[in-house]
Amino acid sequence: MGYLSNAYDENIQQTDPGAVIRKGNEILLQAFNWESHKYGWWRNLENKVPDIAKSGFTSAWLPPATHSFAPEGYLPQNLYSLNSSYGSEHQLKALLQKMKQYKVRAMADIVINHRVGTAQGHGGMYNRYDGIPIAWDELAVTSCTGGLVTFRKIFILSIRHMGPSTS
Repeated sequence: MGYLSNAYDENIQQTDPGAVIRKGNEILLQAFNWESHKYGWWRNLENKVPDIAKSGFTSAWLPPATHSFAPEGYLPQNLYSLNSSYGSEHQLKALLQKMKQYKVRAMADIVINHRVGTAQGHGGMYNRYDGIPIAWDELAVTSCTGGLVTFRKIFILSIRHMGPSTS
């Protein structure tokens, strides 16, 4: 990995994690792409943390870490399970520990408005959450149509933000 000349400073992130941001010195790495889930990503990335830090990056944006219907993580099923196609919860914790050791801040990509149930329910939609510790039922899904203007079909169901089962 090529390094930025004179950019690496072991003390750039002090004990105050917000100091880099307040000073305008944050350099963010998008630490994944659409295909990263295929390569044991948490372990792969853990091995790269020293190079990431040495290259001057102060933060790394990580892919969605929760269990998902889609391997990329953007159709989450269980927001409480950190076992995903990127690796296990244990591997994620090891990565985060290594990032902390090298003072690289982790930024989570959390997808909470898109989600897919574990089973098909009313209307053939995946809107049943059997076996998941979330108190949602089939009414938690609004529809599979787009906005009021477009009425286009969409592929990701959205949370219904009103009603007793979602409040």
